Amino acid sequence: MSNRIRSLLLIVAVLGGAVIAAVTLLRMLAPDAVAWTEDLHPTFLARLGGSTTETIVGLCGALGAIAVAVFAATSPRARSGLTALRVAALLIAAVVAFGTPGGVIPAAGYTFALLVVGGIVVATVLLAIRHPWIGLPVALVMAAGVVYAVANLEAGPLVPRILDAMLDTLPTMLLSLAHVMTAACLLAWVIGVSVDARGAFARWVLRHRVAITVIAALCSVPYTFARLTWLTPWPMFGGGAEMFADSPGTQLTGLLLGTGMLFGGLLTLGLVRPWGERFPRWMAGLGGRIVPPALAILPASLVSVLFTSGGIEFALEGVLSPAGRLDVLYVMTMFPFWLWGPLLGLATWAYAMHRSAPSAPDEDAEARARAMAHLAELESREA
Repeated sequence: MSNRIRSLLLIVAVLGGAVIAAVTLLRMLAPDAVAWTEDLHPTFLARLGGSTTETIVGLCGALGAIAVAVFAATSPRARSGLTALRVAALLIAAVVAFGTPGGVIPAAGYTFALLVVGGIVVATVLLAIRHPWIGLPVALVMAAGVVYAVANLEAGPLVPRILDAMLDTLPTMLLSLAHVMTAACLLAWVIGVSVDARGAFARWVLRHRVAITVIAALCSVPYTFARLTWLTPWPMFGGGAEMFADSPGTQLTGLLLGTGMLFGGLLTLGLVRPWGERFPRWMAGLGGRIVPPALAILPASLVSVLFTSGGIEFALEGVLSPAGRLDVLYVMTMFPFWLWGPLLGLATWAYAMHRSAPSAPDEDAEARARAMAHLAELESREA
């Protein structure tokens, strides 16, 4: 990543840390000013040590994020990536992430599912521009699917319903976003300044990056499969023919979330696939261009933090629940965010190391090659 992007990450980390610290102090000194925080789900830190521990550790994490980011931005030595500073940034990122209010995964799931729908529409448009004989039939099929969903699955009011639900929890979502963004920016900064595989562990991660990434992507399979069964007479994971008959929107919502999970797995695979380094040829205006490393590293770091903090919360709730072991295993298998998040973080780090290697696509080198070819063509014409 460029120095400009790394500097931007540090700025966002400072702002996010300031928001978290301000809200925490208000909860301590003037709770009436932030009365909406009374409805927050308990954080992982609160589950471990209680509300007092959550407040103290959370405030220290927020102030630590500000301190590390400011030092990294202003110290000349820090710009080269001091090992101690990187370790401190990772530890503080973990503290901030585990201070995220609980219950963030469902809201993130709906948000990502809507983004996936938008992404599919954009990709279809780009395909239609580049290859109209393929893109236009695909667009017609998608349009037919939308018409069917509106007519038979209550798709019309679905998006407004989701947006209304999000607006009701907007302050909570913004606070959760501050936690996740702060931790993700610190993680992405560490990845950005530590892209060489010098240590034994870094070399191991780089050597096994394909296996790590594939296992991370496979974490999307159980939930996706369960949701796909809602299209069959044998629905799993809470589905049922009577439920779908009474509330067709429920079936559509489940399928939408399953689609989001499926594309999450596919995007994870992009960290080791060619289209994760160059945009596919069928994308009009982008096809063949080099994918900026930050375009993959930043979202992947964000999702890694989100999945890790939310996944461990899911796992902890399952372990502490009075349900039987089979039920706990079922939930942890259906929602393996506790595994997907850490593996995605390692896969992202490996992707950054791979992209920084001399053999990786280099945009400047490509531009120089094009310029040299153009000069050679001009010289041949003059000759």
